[in-house]
Amino acid sequence: MRVARLVRWIDELQRRHSVLGFPYAVVKKYGDDAAGKQAALITYYGFLSLFPILLLVVVVVTRVLAGDPDLRARVIADVVPAQFRQTVENAVTSLPTGGLPLVVGIVGLLFSASGIIFSAHDTLNHLAAVPHRDRFGTVPRYLRGFGMLFVLLLCVGAIGGLTVISAELPDIGGAPRVFSALGVVAIAFALLVAAPKLLIARPVPFSAIWFSAAIGALVIAGLLLAFGPLLGRFVTRSGPVYGSFATIVGLFALLYLVSQVLLYAAEIAVVRRARLWPRALDSSRPTPQDQHALTLLAHIEQRIPAEQVRVVFEIGDDRPD
Repeated sequence: MRVARLVRWIDELQRRHSVLGFPYAVVKKYGDDAAGKQAALITYYGFLSLFPILLLVVVVVTRVLAGDPDLRARVIADVVPAQFRQTVENAVTSLPTGGLPLVVGIVGLLFSASGIIFSAHDTLNHLAAVPHRDRFGTVPRYLRGFGMLFVLLLCVGAIGGLTVISAELPDIGGAPRVFSALGVVAIAFALLVAAPKLLIARPVPFSAIWFSAAIGALVIAGLLLAFGPLLGRFVTRSGPVYGSFATIVGLFALLYLVSQVLLYAAEIAVVRRARLWPRALDSSRPTPQDQHALTLLAHIEQRIPAEQVRVVFEIGDDRPD
């Protein structure tokens, strides 16, 4: 009885105060959407797409900065992790140098790198409760997917260029580090704003996503800036246990953390936009927002125009004997 009274008191408290109710609603919706599994899928496809993305960026940088070998080497060094640099450079030298073979090779890399984009497409539309029948068809899906991939490649290249520029700044009051950190935040923010606009099959106003994009950008920038030193320590300490797999384990951990941040940022935007709070701790006393959230979740499964999903809640006196 005491536990039940305590739970009821906490439930009433978070229902009355948004500072408690909103975070709980975000966590609740994260669980409703099985977003942990979605994060694992993005991590998996992200890892498979990592090498093609790095290879594409290096190919573009090599072509654009062909006349400045020193700058080209510095940009590549800042984009490609040291553990993969030799492998990526060997792969670039093995690509065709021009003509149709080069075009075919680049198209193949684009398709290889698109796994993370299409995984994010499915996840974002699920989180935004877009029914399957209302999602993009094959051609628009691929056009938007490759558009998003182009934005991602630009952002990766921009991070490399940003590091080179910051290195040229005078080291006064930590100016290079501040400039680099602010630049990474700005790039991550632009990426998080572009993703829902390009991938979600419904209009996404800037006012609905700027807040969550800002939070996500700050956290992701922190993870990326800390990744290098942390990965080095992890590899050094884990070498006897994981051996050559230590770098892969570290990358998987980073990608999973980034995926979690991205999905929580998306859930913040959805909960804020649809006003899906407060949610109930006690499932026997659902709030109107619980009913709305679960109705949206059920409507996702509508796959053809003739299919209509109706949700009925039997609460209190409405329950059958």
